Amino acid sequence: RGLHNVENKLIFWSNEKLVFHDSQGFEAGQEDEFLQMKKFIADRANTTILKKRIHAIWYCIPMDKLDRVIQCSEEMFFDECDPGNVPVVVLFTKFDALLAVALRKLAPADKRLPLQDRLSKAKLLIEGIFERADAWGCLSQMQHAPKFCVKFGGMHKSNEACSNLLEATTTVLNEKALQMLLISAQEVNVALCVRYAVRE
Repeated sequence: RGLHNVENKLIFWSNEKLVFHDSQGFEAGQEDEFLQMKKFIADRANTTILKKRIHAIWYCIPMDKLDRVIQCSEEMFFDECDPGNVPVVVLFTKFDALLAVALRKLAPADKRLPLQDRLSKAKLLIEGIFERADAWGCLSQMQHAPKFCVKFGGMHKSNEACSNLLEATTTVLNEKALQMLLISAQEVNVALCVRYAVRE
């Protein structure tokens, strides 16, 4: 958990058109942080001032503890925090941690294979492990369910997950004008710009 004031803007030098706000997160029993974040979302989701308005929410859930993926904080957020028309995209972070779980689940004969073969077989098991954890199923049944999810793993290696996140965010934006605004801000993601231009 970092310490952030959700009111502070985060602007990246590589693209000043996209503005982010990061809450410090909250855990069960930390009512002040939750209420501050809830008020921020309510205020910014309903404002008519475009530059103060939030257009999407990214909610991060780490996948490195399968025994407790959905915790009280997720239940509080998705049951009690009404984002109005602002879509929520869940980011399942640390998705590559499921590889270690998958390696342990390999059949005894497969565990004697060379490392690359074991890794290949384990990667085939990851989606099933994620499905059995039922994190998305639980979230989908909550009062203010998220609209989409993106799985993040190996963030130190490539920008593929970021591209998936931007595409998911563009897809769930409620207004065509907002989709076009996000796409126009994507100076570096030409493929996303072209894909949405062709759709129109």
